[in-house]
Amino acid sequence: MNPKSTGFRESLTDVVTGLCVLLLGVTASSAASGTALPSSVADLMQAHGIPENSISVVMRKVGTNQNTISHNATTPRNPASAMKLVTTSAALQLLGPQHRWRTHAFVRGKVHGNTLEGDLILRGSGDPWLVIERFWLLAKQLRGRGITHIGGDLVIDDTLFDRQAIDTEPIDGKPMRTYNTPPNALLLNFGYTLLTIESDHSAVYISADPPATTLQIRNTITLSSAACGGKGRSIRLDLKRSTFVTKLSVGGHYPVGCGASTFRRTLLPHGPYVYGVFKALWQQLGGTLAGGWRYGKTPARAVVAAELESVPLAEVIRYINKFSNNVMARNLLLTLATDHPPSTPTKGRRVIENWLSQSGVAMPALYIDNGAGLSREARVSAQGLAALLEAAANWPWWPEFLGSLPIATVDGSLRKRFHNVAGPGRLRLKTGLLKNVRALAGYAIDRNGDIWVVVILHNHPQASSSVGIEIQHRLLETLFQ
Repeated sequence: MNPKSTGFRESLTDVVTGLCVLLLGVTASSAASGTALPSSVADLMQAHGIPENSISVVMRKVGTNQNTISHNATTPRNPASAMKLVTTSAALQLLGPQHRWRTHAFVRGKVHGNTLEGDLILRGSGDPWLVIERFWLLAKQLRGRGITHIGGDLVIDDTLFDRQAIDTEPIDGKPMRTYNTPPNALLLNFGYTLLTIESDHSAVYISADPPATTLQIRNTITLSSAACGGKGRSIRLDLKRSTFVTKLSVGGHYPVGCGASTFRRTLLPHGPYVYGVFKALWQQLGGTLAGGWRYGKTPARAVVAAELESVPLAEVIRYINKFSNNVMARNLLLTLATDHPPSTPTKGRRVIENWLSQSGVAMPALYIDNGAGLSREARVSAQGLAALLEAAANWPWWPEFLGSLPIATVDGSLRKRFHNVAGPGRLRLKTGLLKNVRALAGYAIDRNGDIWVVVILHNHPQASSSVGIEIQHRLLETLFQ
């Protein structure tokens, strides 16, 4: 009855088929048995003064009623980015792997020749992956309609999401960090600007991608004779924002002849960013935009001028889980509640909670918060998350879900981890990391071909240090001894 594949490297179809057979008659809420931590783990924690009650662990062979390890399994803990497993699995079930978002451009006013005598309206539907390359396709469609000159304003219709409900304070007080970018129904390029700094023997140069007409950069960096590595590159960013123009002063020291350094930062507020990037892109395509920008709702009589369809949800969740993209996960949670706009995180949480209840998956300690795990309030129990993972393995979209998880030693957030634990393809696990929080959850396949659910939730000041990693390593090693 157990699947006998040699690892995740084999055909995913074979794994799914074997697992579905294994799961017949097994509920997602398998009974938990209390077991002690392995001695290697307990000894390590004791040596570092880490109490055993700071960690929750469930390791269970899929399709069995008995856990190999069930330690503090019902204790609510902060899962950090492992919460993305809840959001993405719900989205797959409720929306389907082929779900797509559509971004529209409308015109309001008359078009005479190549001139729009009125406003251009951009309306978003929550696409989490509206990167600049795809946004360019939308602009190119407009040019293909023969429109060159826009006489009115750019109107941004992001009303599908409640902007006030989602524009929260950054978790760590660093608003320029891209992981803190708020979600938005018209989320363009994750809201970030890529700054590239490089030098030759005479000067230091700065470039911004994508360019935005609303961003002004002042370069005050001086050349230095310091070594290129370490603290030789000392860069300071000073930002002054306004409704129309953001001024960025870049100062510090940069070594002579060093290669390029790049910084991804959220420099512009949402509205000025969308406007500035669109205007710069429109100018590159030979167009002009005479007016400014404002938020607004698409009028009933506006005419569709261009439409951009997103990549499918299955591709979106691969990016979310493998690379732990927070803003995409937050957008996905809000998408789940768009049947009753404007969408809010509270509405999204209720949708997931109702789905779990209807699916028979018990997660009593669950508090989703923003859906990304970028939160100090989010909570889940190891037992609850294990129940979801085991149930997911018996649902039709499990191949897409499994394929979205980082593969140890291969890609995503696990590309450099677990080389000495298991061979490539045997560990597919979502990571989670915040200050004082480290988590790991997903699937493992042992040397016998048996599939395991693994959940490790650790909340302690040392969890986010190197010893936290070692604890995870020793726990996983027990599956391959």
